[in-house]
Amino acid sequence: MKTKEINRILMADGYKYSHPTQYPKGTVNQYDYVEARSTNIYEKTLVHGLQGMMKEYFTTPISKREIDEAEIIAKFQGIDFDRTGWDIILNDYNGYLPVTIKSVKEGTLLPNKNVMCTIELTKDDSRIFWIVSWLETFLMKVWYPCTVATRAFYVKKMLMEMARITNENPYIEYAYHNFGDRGSVVPEAAQVGGVAHLTCFMGTDNTSSLKYILDNYNVPLSEAMNVAGTIDATEHSTVTSWSKDGEKDFVMNFIEINKNKRMIACVGDSYDIYNFTDTVTSGEFKEKIESSDYPIFIIRPDSGVAVEVIERMLDIMERNGVSYDINSRGYKVFNKYRIIYGDGINMETMMDILSVLILRNYSTENMAFGSGGWLMQEISRDSLGFATKCSEITFEDGTTREIFKDPITAPNKKSKKGRVTTYINSVGEFATCLVDEIPEDGKNALNVIFRNGEMIDEEDFFTIRKRVNEFLELELKA
Repeated sequence: MKTKEINRILMADGYKYSHPTQYPKGTVNQYDYVEARSTNIYEKTLVHGLQGMMKEYFTTPISKREIDEAEIIAKFQGIDFDRTGWDIILNDYNGYLPVTIKSVKEGTLLPNKNVMCTIELTKDDSRIFWIVSWLETFLMKVWYPCTVATRAFYVKKMLMEMARITNENPYIEYAYHNFGDRGSVVPEAAQVGGVAHLTCFMGTDNTSSLKYILDNYNVPLSEAMNVAGTIDATEHSTVTSWSKDGEKDFVMNFIEINKNKRMIACVGDSYDIYNFTDTVTSGEFKEKIESSDYPIFIIRPDSGVAVEVIERMLDIMERNGVSYDINSRGYKVFNKYRIIYGDGINMETMMDILSVLILRNYSTENMAFGSGGWLMQEISRDSLGFATKCSEITFEDGTTREIFKDPITAPNKKSKKGRVTTYINSVGEFATCLVDEIPEDGKNALNVIFRNGEMIDEEDFFTIRKRVNEFLELELKA
């Protein structure tokens, strides 16, 4: 099998290859920034993904093969191609992009409309200043991990708020499971989105995301089990392969072959979720599952109106006398059963289901959720209004020009001007200003993460996740 060869030079909008001659003569540098400028859905963005993106693609040098190929493809497409500029990068800069990227630390919950990261040439060079803007198309893809991470963050906040009603010390790291791999448009999207979800949770069936973390977020293989986990679980094909009449036999076989496991999950709606629930919570099944010899049994309904299904399942479990304990808050916790719902799940359905549990005096720890499409696909760059804009250019005589856009038809698209950055003040508030106007009680929140092909100030995934949880606690206290 031939290994696919990527071409990083082609990772830009086609029209950008014609830009070197469009800037004012004497330009030697550009200063661009990235921000999430919309507050229509979320007012803050969980910063994540840039380290993985840059490390994955630009810590190895551009090759002559890529330049040759890109030149040919550009000609076929009918666009200009600055072969001289790319040869300068290859020969004078050893193939590494001579840019400096600064960013807010990953895991930071940043109020929208603030500068998230900046990019500029590390050293003024009139021959290749355009490389800053060329990178926009690639850098904009940070919208995806940021948006998935942000959605996961606000789900976690909601789950924690609900869990604290019914439990003094709730543990929700596995309460929101990632089922999103199969819905991703390409395998890489599954990896990137899967990692974004893991900034907030630990339960995932998106296995490829773990490899991305090991490669790009400084986690040794020996620590992989502390990044994420899943359990043995069935799917409809395994259940139905035993035929409708063999469903009971399948479940019995399933619990027997996993007798020494801590927890297993079984889909129950292949035919009749209510009959399935009655079967596994009564008779011989109940006797085995509720004994100490068998794992916790998670029932997975996978269709229907979620709230109605959960209500009827609880009715059946109560009728069958499923055992439970009463926790310190006075809520019931099943001893050996749990439920996970993963069909059409979004924040609204989660709230509805958890509200039903609480009203019926059940702790939220009885319930977990799985999500794929809503978590990783029902989003776009517009969800948080991500944009990259040039705010300053530098000329060969050392002078600079602040530049911006201000369309009369879209005031919300007015861009920032000058050498902008984000700072954090003494009480932890973020704001954007010019670099040389940071107030005395402020500290620049942007750190160099990439310079000339080298990752700078890299962080491991556990540090990022710890920062996420610190911001979560601040949000819960607000």
